[in-house]
Formats: sequence, structure tokens, C-alpha cells
Amino acid sequence: MSRSQACPRCGAELPSDAPQDLCPRCLFAVGLDEAKAPGGGTASSVCPGPAAAAANTGDDELRDLGDYELLEEVGRGGMAIVYRARQRSLNRIVALKLLPWGAHAPADAVQRLRAEAMATAALQHPHIVAIHEVGVCQGRHFIAMDFVPGQPLSALIRAKPLPSRQAARYAKTIAEAIDHAHAHGILHRDLKPSNILIDAEDQPRVMDFGLARRLEEDSELTATGQVLGSPSYMPPEQAAGRHTTLSRRTDVYALGAILYHLLTGRPPFAGTSVAETVHQVLNLDPVSPGCSTTASRAISRPCASSALKGAGPPLRHGGCDG
Repeated sequence: MSRSQACPRCGAELPSDAPQDLCPRCLFAVGLDEAKAPGGGTASSVCPGPAAAAANTGDDELRDLGDYELLEEVGRGGMAIVYRARQRSLNRIVALKLLPWGAHAPADAVQRLRAEAMATAALQHPHIVAIHEVGVCQGRHFIAMDFVPGQPLSALIRAKPLPSRQAARYAKTIAEAIDHAHAHGILHRDLKPSNILIDAEDQPRVMDFGLARRLEEDSELTATGQVLGSPSYMPPEQAAGRHTTLSRRTDVYALGAILYHLLTGRPPFAGTSVAETVHQVLNLDPVSPGCSTTASRAISRPCASSALKGAGPPLRHGGCDG
């Protein structure tokens, strides 16, 4: 059976090999990789109009990209493909993040990739994945960054909650990394378990600053009313698309939501669809933990209770430094 020849979100004409039956702009906006993750999801406004169709870029057969030898694919989603690669000139292993559309990459996707590189390049912290290079080669836009052997935090908590001491240690380390970003004027805006790597030494490393912006600037990449991020971990003001109200408290809320998930084994909000999750974030309080006394006591502390929906932005902690 042949695929639909029109993008179901914006009506753009599609080629027969269009990935996930979506045009490049809609595929990027929806962020299908997050929609597949437990408790995750990415919502976006509908594309403003028809977008150009993307041709198959042949990335499945890609083995070399300039100075980089691509060794294996380690991650793939609607927004990017990540490879373990060897940088020949320095003989080192890196992670290479590529936009999947080649020369057909939408301009907003390229802008976000470069914004991620610029935001992360300003940060030097042992628990933030470092960026080495951003560029374009053979028509493909890429970022080269630290390759961190390990697993995402989302995989670690998929089966069951973490012991309270381990959860608290992870949360403290992540908070220190985010406080460093805030001190340098960078707001992450997309903190969630799948954007945190647990390395071989059991240390968390924050990554993916693709939605980051400077604290003192309005983002030109996100229009008012547009929702980008993972609803299960975003505060109500972000879920409502009120981007001018976002501040350090946005990341504090996400950190509280992550801690909630670590201790209970589930995010504070998780609907059967992105739209349902956004509705829960905007209109409901987090589900009662219903877990161990230790976890309940941990969640009731200010770190989680004032970070989540029960307290609006004015009452939420203003930073991650304690």
C-alpha cells in the first residue's frame, strides 16, 4: 500500500519515502523520538503552511563526513541522528549529531542545531556534555560533542523507581550543572530523563540544549503560543506557550518533575497523547505519589513540592543552587 501523499499536519506534498508520513518541518516540530519515550512527548503548533518535501538523503549508507569516520549509529529520532565517530585529525572518539534531511534540512532545524552548539559552547562543566564543533559538510549540518559511554536516565528508571539516596544524588548533580548554565545566562528549557546521560562512573551528564535560550533574550525560534519541549516535565507557563514568562524557575520545575519520576517511577503527568498530557499539566495537580514513606517524604520537601504545579512561578524556587 502506498503512503499518503500529503502531510497530515500541514498538507505539504510528500514523496513516497517521507519518514513517518510527515514533512520535514512537522517531523522536526513534533519530535517523534520524544513521543515514543515513556512519559515523554513533544507538542508543537501546526505548521503555518505547506513545506517543501524532503528527499531521501542516504544517511543509512553514510560512512565518512569530512574529518569524521562514522563508526555506528547510537541514536535516531525525528530531529537528528547521532553516531559514534572517530575524528581523524585528533584520533579521538566523539558523538556526531546530524540533521537527517541533508541539504533539505528546514531552516528552523538548522537554526536550532546552531543555537544548541552556541549555548553549550559557552558552558564548561564536568556534568554538561561538551560541544567541540558545529558545521556543515557535504550538505549535512552537524555537531561534534563528547561521546559519553553509558545510558540515558530514562532507560535507568524505565523498570522501577530509584533508591532515594541515588535519586537525591542525581538531582543534586543535575541541579549544579543547570545552576552553572544559569550563571552563564543559559536556560535549558527541555530538562527530562532522556536528556541526561548516566556515564560509566554513575555520574549524570546534561545534554541536548536544542531548546536553550539566553535568559535575557526573547527566542526568535519559538513564537508565542507554540509549545516545544516535553509536556511531562514542563511547567504550565511553558505548556501554555507563554515563552516571555520563562525563567530559571522553568528549569527548576523540570528538575522537580525529574526528581518526582526518579522516586515514584513515573512522571508527574503522563497522558495517552501529547495533547492529553498538556491538558493535565495546565489543569491538574500531580498525582499523589502513593509510594514508599521515604519517597513521599522526599517529594514533600520544597525541592519538589514548590517546583511542581501546586506553586506557580512566583512561589517556585528561583534557582538551582539550593
